[in-house]
Amino acid sequence: MMEMLFCYCCRVHHPKDQMRPFRTKQGYRWRCIRSIEAAACSRRERDAFGRQQTEINRADAQLVAERLALVRVEQGFMPG
Repeated sequence: MMEMLFCYCCRVHHPKDQMRPFRTKQGYRWRCIRSIEAAACSRRERDAFGRQQTEINRADAQLVAERLALVRVEQGFMPG
């Protein structure tokens, strides 16, 4: 199984081969190559990357919430 690491920038787990240690004020953190490359672009492109990643994160959170609600209904924790 491929090792996954958490990208502090886009807040998603990625395969280790897509990650690089990135120096921050708090020390080194893992950051995906995609977010590093996006940061090197123009402001407009960085903002577009941020909006796109926000939409991805929202969709993922919605999917997790729906799955959790379904599990709770199936287990009888919530009225269905």
